[in-house]
Amino acid sequence: MLKEFAPYIAPALALFFIVRRGFRTRRVKANRLWAYPIVLTVMAGIVLWRSGVPGAEAIAIYAAAIAAGAVLGWFTTQHLELTLDDSGTIMSKPTPFGTLLTAAVFVARFAAEFYMNGGPPRPGPQPPNFHPTAHGLLLWLTNAGLLFAVARLIAQQAHMWIRTRPLLEQHSARQPPSPQA
Repeated sequence: MLKEFAPYIAPALALFFIVRRGFRTRRVKANRLWAYPIVLTVMAGIVLWRSGVPGAEAIAIYAAAIAAGAVLGWFTTQHLELTLDDSGTIMSKPTPFGTLLTAAVFVARFAAEFYMNGGPPRPGPQPPNFHPTAHGLLLWLTNAGLLFAVARLIAQQAHMWIRTRPLLEQHSARQPPSPQA
């Protein structure tokens, strides 16, 4: 029974993390900005590892997707509103578009793999659903979408780290000097 559901665990976990973090205002923990990108990078790495060794064309597509995702992530974070309260807490609200984009590329990647493998596992031989060239192109594109989303997130968090530094310094400067013992 567990063997039947094993292929669905990674997509379910990815969607859980993406949706859980994506639709709420949250406290920016400047020291932990790296945690979420690492989790999604590991998940994306596992998916790409299962896809096999890519050819030169796929690597070029992946590089373009990473560059485009990084640029989009950097510039969308520029427009993210950050607020600093008197206690030194920084709050931000992610855009629904970014959350839906990230969730959509994960769903598309797993849906493509599911469809190309002929749907749910059945006993006996599985007929291929795709011509091998179309199969490879679809995997390249969905993998590229996955890399796009992860690169966007990494660039967002890097830019967020840069933007939170002055706010934290501003808060530290407003604090009264601590009494010396």
